[in-house]
Amino acid sequence: MTVDMDRIAVKISYIKEQISSIRELLKEKNKDEILADTWLLKGLKYSLQTAVEAMIDIIYHISAKHFNKAAEDAREGLSILLEHSVIDENSYTIYSSMIGFRNRVVHGYQQVTPERVYEIASKELVDFERFIEQILKFLRRE
Repeated sequence: MTVDMDRIAVKISYIKEQISSIRELLKEKNKDEILADTWLLKGLKYSLQTAVEAMIDIIYHISAKHFNKAAEDAREGLSILLEHSVIDENSYTIYSSMIGFRNRVVHGYQQVTPERVYEIASKELVDFERFIEQILKFLRRE
C-alpha cells in the first residue's frame, strides 16, 4: 500500500488555510474583542477543530497505507507514528493534547473556555506547523 500524496497535500493545505485565517483574525481583533464575540469564538473553535481533524486524517492515512496498521483511534495512530519515528515523544504529547481539545469541542465532554480557545489560537498554532514539517520530512525520506 502506498500513501496518497494528493490526499495528504489537500489535508495539509486545509490546515495551512485554517492557520492563516486564524492569524488574520488575530491581526484584526484584539483579545477582548474576540472573547466578547461568541460568533468569533465559535469560528475559532471550528477552525481549530477541523484543522485537528485534518491532522487525524493524515495520521490515519499514513498509519494504514504506509505502516499497514489501522488505528482504532487517533491516539493509537499517533502511537504508530511515534513507534516508527515519524514524530518524537514531545510531539506525541502535544498532538495528543490537540486531539483531546478536538474531542472536548466535538463531543462536549467538558466546556472549553473562551480563554483556552484564544490561548490556542494565539500561542499554539506553531504545533500545526510542526506536525506538517514532521509529516513532510517523513514522506521525503520514504
